[in-house]
Amino acid sequence: MSLIVRDRVSDQVHRYLRERIIDGELTEGKRLVEVDIASELGVSRTPVREALWQLRSMNLIRQVGTGYEVTNVKRELLEILDVRAALESYAVRRAADVITKEQLASIAEICDAMEKLSFTATEKRAKCNRRFHEELIRSAGNDRLLRLVSDYQDYFTVVQPLFDEKFIIRTQREHRAILAALQKRDGEAAAACVTQHVLGAAKFIESDSARTASGR
Repeated sequence: MSLIVRDRVSDQVHRYLRERIIDGELTEGKRLVEVDIASELGVSRTPVREALWQLRSMNLIRQVGTGYEVTNVKRELLEILDVRAALESYAVRRAADVITKEQLASIAEICDAMEKLSFTATEKRAKCNRRFHEELIRSAGNDRLLRLVSDYQDYFTVVQPLFDEKFIIRTQREHRAILAALQKRDGEAAAACVTQHVLGAAKFIESDSARTASGR
């Protein structure tokens, strides 16, 4: 029986493989064989080929000869977080001068929603977290910047299970601190909070805490 049953098969194969790579089930150097993946999932080779191309474009895998192998995903995540810290801190500096009351209210509602979630609601939290960061960027009024940061968000939807409860509580406090700085129209304070927030995730991923959490 096929494990993939909906439309847009290549997207589902991509998501399936991406999650296994980021959670460490498929480790660096692991060979990904198109025909084996197709057989495992009960699909044709075409959607698998498309999914592998997507993974390559995200630098989660690299081409070796006629096949692919998994890259150093942790390094990729850390580099992306470094870029996000720069982009998002720039965005909130701009946003502090132009953000509207409606946008501030929307960000506050996202914070409220996240804080009401149970610790195990990782998928809902990931969606809320994405909305929070995208709303920050959107409030700066730069659509190209929003597209750049949104592209990077895909990596962090599937790493939510790595974060322990203590870390989640801390990030929620940091979200509130970013919001408070924007409410005061203090762009420098907002930028400092964003930098601490994003690079804090990098430190966690780099630490033993992430490895411990992933084994629960």
